[in-house]
Amino acid sequence: MSEPVHPCLTCGACCRNYRVEFSIYELQSMGGTVPDAMAHEVGGNRARMNGTERHPVRCMALTDLPHLGEGCMGCGIYEQRSRTCRDFPFAAYGCHDTRAKFGLPQLSEDDVEQWPEAA
Repeated sequence: MSEPVHPCLTCGACCRNYRVEFSIYELQSMGGTVPDAMAHEVGGNRARMNGTERHPVRCMALTDLPHLGEGCMGCGIYEQRSRTCRDFPFAAYGCHDTRAKFGLPQLSEDDVEQWPEAA
């Protein structure tokens, strides 16, 4: 039997729903980790992930992860993602609301116990 997959890795709803803005100081060229080619400056000291500035939203970092299983997707720059993404509240209202928007079931208490934070 295969290992269970974190619910985030079969969802991707937050990456297809929210505008992702963050400090320009999180860009690699400014000493941060987010690749410059994946974001653009939106004025002053803010940057935005490409693909999240229009509708339909789809962050350009969202990618298929076939090595984890069929239908798995996730952040292609997971270790380099912005603070906005790191702080997104797994299994909180925004997560449940966004999953519902895409026709996905709410996370169960078992899901939350097994995975206390986002993937």
